[in-house]
Amino acid sequence: MFHLTLNRVRDKVRITEGNESITLVVNGEAARMVSALNNARNILSGITADSTDSARFEAVLIFATAIFGREQAKKLMEFYNNDTLCVGDVCAKYFQERLSKLLSKAQKR
Repeated sequence: MFHLTLNRVRDKVRITEGNESITLVVNGEAARMVSALNNARNILSGITADSTDSARFEAVLIFATAIFGREQAKKLMEFYNNDTLCVGDVCAKYFQERLSKLLSKAQKR
Protein backbone atom coordinates (compact mmCIF):
# COMPACT_ATOMS: atom_id res chain seq x y z
CA MET A 1 0.00 0.00 0.00
CA PHE A 2 1.21 3.45 -0.90
CA HIS A 3 1.21 5.91 1.99
CA LEU A 4 1.56 9.65 1.52
CA THR A 5 1.62 12.51 4.00
CA LEU A 6 2.52 16.16 3.82
CA ASN A 7 3.70 16.05 7.44
CA ARG A 8 1.33 18.79 8.49
CA VAL A 9 1.01 19.87 12.08
CA ARG A 10 -2.52 20.55 13.24
CA ASP A 11 -3.48 21.67 16.70
CA LYS A 12 -5.80 24.01 18.53
CA VAL A 13 -4.85 26.09 21.56
CA ARG A 14 -7.04 28.16 23.86
CA ILE A 15 -5.33 31.04 25.64
CA THR A 16 -7.16 32.40 28.65
CA GLU A 17 -6.49 35.54 30.65
CA GLY A 18 -9.04 36.24 33.37
CA ASN A 19 -12.51 36.06 31.82
CA GLU A 20 -11.25 36.45 28.26
CA SER A 21 -9.95 33.77 25.94
CA ILE A 22 -8.89 33.28 22.37
CA THR A 23 -8.73 30.02 20.44
CA LEU A 24 -6.06 29.70 17.77
CA VAL A 25 -5.49 26.97 15.22
CA VAL A 26 -2.08 25.69 14.17
CA ASN A 27 -2.08 24.22 10.68
CA GLY A 28 1.12 24.08 8.71
CA GLU A 29 3.66 21.89 7.00
CA ALA A 30 6.32 20.89 9.52
CA ALA A 31 9.43 21.75 7.49
CA ARG A 32 8.09 25.20 6.60
CA MET A 33 7.14 25.87 10.19
CA VAL A 34 10.60 24.86 11.41
CA SER A 35 12.20 27.13 8.83
CA ALA A 36 9.94 30.03 9.86
CA LEU A 37 10.66 29.37 13.54
CA ASN A 38 14.41 29.33 12.91
CA ASN A 39 14.09 32.64 11.09
CA ALA A 40 12.08 34.06 14.00
CA ARG A 41 14.70 32.82 16.48
CA ASN A 42 17.43 34.59 14.51
CA ILE A 43 15.46 37.82 14.48
CA LEU A 44 14.53 37.57 18.17
CA SER A 45 18.16 36.93 19.11
CA GLY A 46 19.00 40.33 17.66
CA ILE A 47 16.61 42.11 20.02
CA THR A 48 18.38 43.87 22.88
CA ALA A 49 17.44 46.28 25.65
CA ASP A 50 18.32 49.06 23.23
CA SER A 51 15.97 47.82 20.48
CA THR A 52 13.05 50.02 19.55
CA ASP A 53 9.48 49.12 20.43
CA SER A 54 8.83 48.79 16.71
CA ALA A 55 11.66 46.27 16.31
CA ARG A 56 10.38 44.28 19.29
CA PHE A 57 6.85 44.31 17.89
CA GLU A 58 7.97 43.08 14.46
CA ALA A 59 10.20 40.34 15.94
CA VAL A 60 7.43 38.99 18.16
CA LEU A 61 4.90 39.23 15.34
CA ILE A 62 7.23 37.16 13.14
CA PHE A 63 7.50 34.56 15.94
CA ALA A 64 3.71 34.39 16.40
CA THR A 65 3.21 34.27 12.62
CA ALA A 66 5.58 31.30 12.33
CA ILE A 67 3.29 29.39 14.68
CA PHE A 68 -0.22 30.66 13.99
CA GLY A 69 -0.10 32.44 10.63
CA ARG A 70 -0.31 36.18 10.01
CA GLU A 71 -4.02 36.79 10.69
CA GLN A 72 -4.11 34.83 13.92
CA ALA A 73 -0.82 36.39 15.06
CA LYS A 74 -2.43 39.82 14.66
CA LYS A 75 -5.43 38.64 16.69
CA LEU A 76 -3.10 37.37 19.41
CA MET A 77 -1.32 40.74 19.48
CA GLU A 78 -4.71 42.46 19.81
CA PHE A 79 -5.74 40.04 22.57
CA TYR A 80 -2.69 41.14 24.56
CA ASN A 81 -3.07 44.82 23.57
CA ASN A 82 0.18 44.66 21.58
CA ASP A 83 2.16 43.66 24.68
CA THR A 84 5.14 42.02 23.00
CA LEU A 85 6.39 40.44 26.23
CA CYS A 86 3.09 38.63 26.81
CA VAL A 87 2.78 37.47 23.20
CA GLY A 88 6.40 36.30 23.12
CA ASP A 89 5.95 34.45 26.41
CA VAL A 90 2.75 32.69 25.35
CA CYS A 91 4.29 31.67 22.00
CA ALA A 92 7.44 30.39 23.71
CA LYS A 93 5.39 28.45 26.26
CA TYR A 94 3.23 26.87 23.56
CA PHE A 95 6.32 26.00 21.52
CA GLN A 96 8.15 24.43 24.49
CA GLU A 97 5.20 22.54 25.95
CA ARG A 98 3.42 21.35 22.82
CA LEU A 99 4.50 22.48 19.34
CA SER A 100 8.08 21.21 19.44
CA LYS A 101 6.81 17.68 20.11
CA LEU A 102 4.24 17.90 17.31
CA LEU A 103 6.89 19.14 14.87
CA SER A 104 9.28 16.32 15.80
CA LYS A 105 6.55 13.74 15.40
CA ALA A 106 5.47 15.13 12.02
CA GLN A 107 9.04 15.15 10.69
CA LYS A 108 9.51 11.48 11.62
CA ARG A 109 6.52 10.36 9.53
